[in-house]
Amino acid sequence: MKRVKRDMTERAHRLGYNQGLKGHAKERCPFQEAYKRGQWMAGWRQGHAYYVAGYRMPQEVWAAQGASG
Repeated sequence: MKRVKRDMTERAHRLGYNQGLKGHAKERCPFQEAYKRGQWMAGWRQGHAYYVAGYRMPQEVWAAQGASG
């Protein structure tokens, strides 16, 4: 069975979202091509909005609970 290559624009958006959700700076974008960079930035903005609103990754929540308890 052949494996289908993943769409790079979808991947760029997902990577940007994850970086924004973790609170990383938007200057960490690894893409140079305008369209992929735009997709990464769109994902970063969405993820960063959740980060600012107080949403955290489950691993971060578990680590904080383990340190306090």
